Amino acid sequence: MELNTFFSHDTDEEIIQAKRLQDLNIWISHLSYITNECDWLTKIASNKIGDKVLRDQLLEKNELNSALLSELYNYKTSIDSFRECDDLECDLFYINQHGIICAKYVKHIEDYRIIKSEVYLKILD
Repeated sequence: MELNTFFSHDTDEEIIQAKRLQDLNIWISHLSYITNECDWLTKIASNKIGDKVLRDQLLEKNELNSALLSELYNYKTSIDSFRECDDLECDLFYINQHGIICAKYVKHIEDYRIIKSEVYLKILD
C-alpha cells in the first residue's frame, strides 16, 4: 500500500481527497481478500465440518461482501466529483457520504468476523 506524503503547498481538498482514496483502496483490498477467504471457509464448513447452516451463512456473507465491494467501486468513481464542490453544503455531502460508506464497511467486517470465529470454534471442537 502506497503511503501518501503531503506537502505544505497541498490544498486541504487535495489532502482530504488523497486520504479518502487511501481509505477506499484499503477497504477494497480487505473486501477482495474476504471474498477469497469466505470461499475457503465455505468449503471448510461444508466439506470438513459438515455444517450446512454455517455454509449458508458464509455464502450469504460472501454475497453481501460482493455487493459492498461493488458499492465501493461505484463510490470510487464518484469520489472525483468532490473536486467540483464550491460550497460547504457540497463538501459536507461528500464528507457524510464517506462516513456512511466507512460505517457500512466497519459493520460488515464486524459481522464477518463473528461468522469466521464460528468456523474456527467448530474446527477446534
